[in-house]
Amino acid sequence: MLLVEKVILLKSTEIFQNTPEQELIDIAYIMQEIEVEPGSSLFSKGDEGNSMYLVYKGAVSIHDEAHQFAVLEPNEIFGELSLLDTQPRSASATAITECVLLKLNQEPFYEVLMQNSKVLKGIMRTLCKRLRNENRKSAAISRQLVTNHA
Repeated sequence: MLLVEKVILLKSTEIFQNTPEQELIDIAYIMQEIEVEPGSSLFSKGDEGNSMYLVYKGAVSIHDEAHQFAVLEPNEIFGELSLLDTQPRSASATAITECVLLKLNQEPFYEVLMQNSKVLKGIMRTLCKRLRNENRKSAAISRQLVTNHA
């Protein structure tokens, strides 16, 4: 994959959409292109996290054993918390189809962050949005439970 293709793909994601082009070039340069077969495990719940993935082609299941949280398709990212924190993975990721992914490792990413905080701001904005969405879902479930028991 050409560097310019990686930059375009990064720009299409929520996390990096407001990142200046030069920083996207820096990030694209350190991303590794990997190909995986259907059924391949990318990581398992409990593994130490130290990288984020961006789906270029294919579909990836984010799951905890048989419970599926999401199916991610092109232009979607996963594992982004691991760019900021090396805590154990909260779910597993498995390729559903043949996939081409871009992998971003934590240490080289930290070097880019040290050069420009706009990248970090984009990640924080996306994580906050996801947290708010989860809070809304939890509140809706709680209201539903209260309504059902009333």
